[in-house]
Amino acid sequence: MDNVVFGPKIMTDEYKSYKKLDLAYRHDFIAHSEFQHIKGDIHTNTIESFWAIVKRAVYGVYHRISVKYLQTYINEFSFRYNNRNIDDSFDLVLKNAILV
Repeated sequence: MDNVVFGPKIMTDEYKSYKKLDLAYRHDFIAHSEFQHIKGDIHTNTIESFWAIVKRAVYGVYHRISVKYLQTYINEFSFRYNNRNIDDSFDLVLKNAILV
């Protein structure tokens, strides 16, 4: 819990280990066991979509990944996912690649 700043709402599924989040954060969950997939503005669709993209890339492009570089792969796909709607992504990559 040291890596999460208080303030944002944390949305999870009903996995029992996530219950501890209630003690320190604003935490809401979706009860998939009760066939609940959305509760107001609470859902897990975004993170499930992100992991689906990562899994397709591992199976289709990389075929397997090393635990040693797992964070690097996640960083790459996090960047791609967060910038997926930018029209000129090539310029964005070049801008971020330039060392000042």
